[in-house]
Amino acid sequence: MLERFISEGLLGKSETTIKTYGHAIYQFEKWLDGAGTDLVNYARSDVQQYIDYLASKKKSASTINKLWNAIKAYSKWSGKQEAIEDISVVKVTDIKKQAPKAMDKLERNKLIRDIDRTGNRRDFAIIMTLLMTGIRVSELVALDCSDVDLSHRKGSMLVRSGKGNKERTLPLNVDVRRAIEKYLEERKSDNHSALFLSNRKERISIRSVQHLMEKHGHNAHQTRHSFITGLVRAGEDISVIQSLSGHSSADMILRYSMPSEEDKRNAVDRIFKD
Repeated sequence: MLERFISEGLLGKSETTIKTYGHAIYQFEKWLDGAGTDLVNYARSDVQQYIDYLASKKKSASTINKLWNAIKAYSKWSGKQEAIEDISVVKVTDIKKQAPKAMDKLERNKLIRDIDRTGNRRDFAIIMTLLMTGIRVSELVALDCSDVDLSHRKGSMLVRSGKGNKERTLPLNVDVRRAIEKYLEERKSDNHSALFLSNRKERISIRSVQHLMEKHGHNAHQTRHSFITGLVRAGEDISVIQSLSGHSSADMILRYSMPSEEDKRNAVDRIFKD
């Protein structure tokens, strides 16, 4: 049933969704087996008890909701709609009311220094591109050399793999241009189309970039959050930020203006100090 769901029920879905839902239903199937049933014969009480079990294991609300969405999709596909009626699920905090975690100036500068000191020009070019353009990691790894136009006074980058397959052209400041140019100087002898290559001279993977960030104490989303937060705090027009970030919704931009927990702590620390 699981294999059929992946091949039939998720037809046309993204690779990420297929992987996430497939793993979620595999975990649900294992739990059902321990409860004495399977993906064909489970009932509504099984679904509710599984959701309650996840909550008892201190799974986050967002994790539980991802698994719940997969179970809903599977149940609808397999004709078991009754099994998902009136299920009580932990509510997720509205993402639009949360300020994404961004790096502060000290964290950004330390990250830049630490990677620069390694002498690895590729890694430095990657981090500067992420920080100064705010592109997604998936967009970064899809970049080709032909997508970058560099000159002494200006530069631009064509992002072809944005969400919804929307293209956008981003300006590159002098720091990014220099980092990419220095990296490409090392690659004069190769003709690979990909802009960023792995140590095996293949297009770099998303996981490799994530590992680079994790090695320096950050996650790959923080560079994008930092870029957009910087634009918001600088008072840039929302339409400009949308164009640069590739966000289709102004609501997604507005959440970057929400105060973070650190902003609130700093405000309380500063009270009556002036």
